[in-house]
This record gives sequence, C-alpha cells and structure tokens, in this order.
Amino acid sequence: MKSRKAVAVRRVLPVLAVAVLVLLIGRAALASNSVGTTVGGYGTGTVSGATVQNVSYTFSADGTTITGASLSLTGDLTGKVVAAGFNSAALSTCVTGTYTAATNITTASCSGFAQNTAAAGTLAVAVRQ
Repeated sequence: MKSRKAVAVRRVLPVLAVAVLVLLIGRAALASNSVGTTVGGYGTGTVSGATVQNVSYTFSADGTTITGASLSLTGDLTGKVVAAGFNSAALSTCVTGTYTAATNITTASCSGFAQNTAAAGTLAVAVRQ
C-alpha cells in the first residue's frame, strides 16, 4: 500500500507543473520588445519608362539609413537601364535582373544609397534604353 504522502505528491506534482508552464508562457507573452524610431513605407508615383509594382528597401543596422532598394517592374526590360534615387538627388544605376514571363515582371536591385529614412520623401525611378 502506498503512503498518503506519496499519493499526495503524485497528485500535486502535475498541478504544480501546469502552474509553472502557465507562468512561463504568460511571462513570454507579456515580454516587451524595443523598436527604434525608423521610417519606411510605400507609395505610388510616376516612373519614366515603366511601371513599378513593388519596392522593398534595405536599411542600415540601426534603421536610420536606406542603403538599397529592390524593385519589381512590369514588362520585359531586358537590355534597358534602370536608375533610382531619392528626392532631388542624381539617379544611380541599378542592376537589372531577369524578366519572368509568367508574372510579366523584371526585377532591379539598387544599392549604394545613403538616404536618411526621416528625410526620404520621394524615390525617383527611370528606365531608359
């Protein structure tokens, strides 16, 4: 025959384990994250020579500077030059990727930007022969 103490411990142990698990899950759910103040966004605009479907920015480690952009442009832009820049700055030549006929999209990768995120008002894009 089992002692009453052993039976009591066996009954309390699962309840205690569940309580600890609930406590740990609750603590993880209530933990806070710290997010720095950065600006990123999207918009529409006039593009000379093509239509931009999507823009994705690359940021510096601290999020205060835009260092690059990936563009998805409608149509086959094989052999054409894509250039981009912020606000009224000179446009920089991007690397034009491959055309995907199934989606009718040509990608372009732009790097070398040093644009402060707070001052990034307009991304200008141009496509030329």
